[in-house]
Amino acid sequence: MNRRFFTLTLGTAMRCLTVLAVGLTLTLTACRNNETHRTHLTQTEMDTYGKAIAGQYEGSYIILWSNSTMPWHETEDGRKTRENVRETVENVSITLTDNSMRSIAFHKFPIRLLSNIIEGDEALKKALAEVPDMDLTTRYGLALYTDEVSPIWGMYDMMTPLTLTYGGQEHTIILKFKNDVTQILDKAKLEGSMCFSQVRTLQLSFDELHVDGELVLKDDSWEANGGDLLVVFRMKQQE
Repeated sequence: MNRRFFTLTLGTAMRCLTVLAVGLTLTLTACRNNETHRTHLTQTEMDTYGKAIAGQYEGSYIILWSNSTMPWHETEDGRKTRENVRETVENVSITLTDNSMRSIAFHKFPIRLLSNIIEGDEALKKALAEVPDMDLTTRYGLALYTDEVSPIWGMYDMMTPLTLTYGGQEHTIILKFKNDVTQILDKAKLEGSMCFSQVRTLQLSFDELHVDGELVLKDDSWEANGGDLLVVFRMKQQE
């Protein structure tokens, strides 16, 4: 799957940077030679921006997935990419809490689609296919862009536990999804409420699947005949 192409196609209105999140803190790479250079938002700014973006936002999920049964193609620049399947789930939403909680929830997330990239374990594949849509939650952070004016927003990797019964026994499943972009927010639009719609798109990509503490599938293995899944939440624009 050509992720770069997909991100640019769906996110032409989204300005993004590489997430530099470590642990539970969001930090920025900034020029430190000038000791007066401000690198953090004030508490007042954090509270104001968190309140401004809080709310529930409607939209749709666009899902791209591929597995080892799909043919390879070579792009014009010589890179190889797999053919993929695109699915859309309409009438879904996300919820952001304010700065006191700093959480983001993806509602009615289609966990079942992960079954399409499972290979070699038919019992696990069948069990995942039967998982109902569910809410996935992680935390987000707010920080200051290097121009000392623009606030930026980024969410952390998402770890989701499941308990599935298959093969005659109960298994503990841990799913990890990663996010590799942050959003530069328009400060002028952070004066009202429900301002997060300026972001337009958010994306989560499958990263790892653990069963009973053992890593059984990792995202970078798709190039060696594994599977790959990318989910983009496309925001419905406020009228």
